[in-house]
Amino acid sequence: MSHPNDHAAAFTRFGVEPYTPTIGALIHDLDLRQPLDEATRAELRAALARYEVLFFRDQELTPRQQVDFTRSFGEVAEVKAFFPRLEDQPEIEIVESTAQRPSAASNWHSDITWRENPPLGTSLYAQVIPAHGGDTLWASLTAAYASLPAAQQAYLETLTAVHTWEISGWTEYLLRKDASGEELRAARAKYPPVEHPVVRVHPVTGKKILYVNPTFTSHIKGLKRADSDALLAQLFGLAQVPEFQARLRWQPGTLAVWDNRSTQHYAVGDFFPQHRKLHRITITVDKTF
Repeated sequence: MSHPNDHAAAFTRFGVEPYTPTIGALIHDLDLRQPLDEATRAELRAALARYEVLFFRDQELTPRQQVDFTRSFGEVAEVKAFFPRLEDQPEIEIVESTAQRPSAASNWHSDITWRENPPLGTSLYAQVIPAHGGDTLWASLTAAYASLPAAQQAYLETLTAVHTWEISGWTEYLLRKDASGEELRAARAKYPPVEHPVVRVHPVTGKKILYVNPTFTSHIKGLKRADSDALLAQLFGLAQVPEFQARLRWQPGTLAVWDNRSTQHYAVGDFFPQHRKLHRITITVDKTF
């Protein structure tokens, strides 16, 4: 039986400290301000697939340096229009909460699974951190799938789920923004519901992933609504199992990079009215799965 540190020893370009036995790693001995050679970038991509979320402490990055480093993992996507963007570095979204505008994504989700080709991952860099609170949690949906009985795994692999942004609160947001409903109609036309297998295979590790989340997965095709709701409730609950989670306490200079293919995350909204501000970059590839 392998030990987590056996996996860490496979990396030679930086130090790896497993964060929990299941998910996450602290990466040491890298100054992210400096250009990285392709061998280091390749090891970082392998570490991301292996550990699912990577944490880098004590980094002093300019926005340009965050963008350059994030490109180690894939392409840098255009930002979503409803988040403000950094004027001089439009690849970066500003995720901010203040006393006047308290907000946090206090729900379990994978980003943008309502697209046919969801993001590979995300880079999130601390700018302003509350004195206490404001943690972020990640859950391994690889571990969640592996925890299920073999018969249920086999059954789930036959199913397809529908994902849509309309169940996530965006409908209400767009109506508040434009009471005429024109923006809502345009969004519906541009981003119709999509279908994904309930179980996906990670393109790097080859491991199977439970690919549903409560924020964007509306129902399972071919099941009665009551049966679909009951099954999804069980599957959604797996992200809440502590043994499958990593919980990060942010510090100034902390950067997190996570694999959006195999994880869900949850921003804890317990810090209001304190100020919290992070810079977020979405990572894409031509074909996620």
